[in-house]
Amino acid sequence: MPYITRFFTKVRHMIKKILFKIKLRIMDEWWYSSGKSSWSLFPPSFYYTHTEAEIKKITSETIERIRKIIDEL
Repeated sequence: MPYITRFFTKVRHMIKKILFKIKLRIMDEWWYSSGKSSWSLFPPSFYYTHTEAEIKKITSETIERIRKIIDEL
C-alpha cells in the first residue's frame, strides 16, 4: 500500500510541474505577442524560476554587457 501512495504522490508532483511549465510558457507567449519584450530585460517566467539574488546578479551582468556594447559603438 505505501508503494501505491508514493507512486501517486510522485505522479501528482510531476503533473503539477508540467502544468506550471505550461503556465510559464503561456505567460511568455503573451509577453512576446503583446510587445512588452522591448520594455523589459527578461520574460515573466524568468522571475518565477530564479531567486531574488540570482535575478540581481544576472540583471547587473546583462546591463554591464549592454553598456560595453554601447561604449564600443
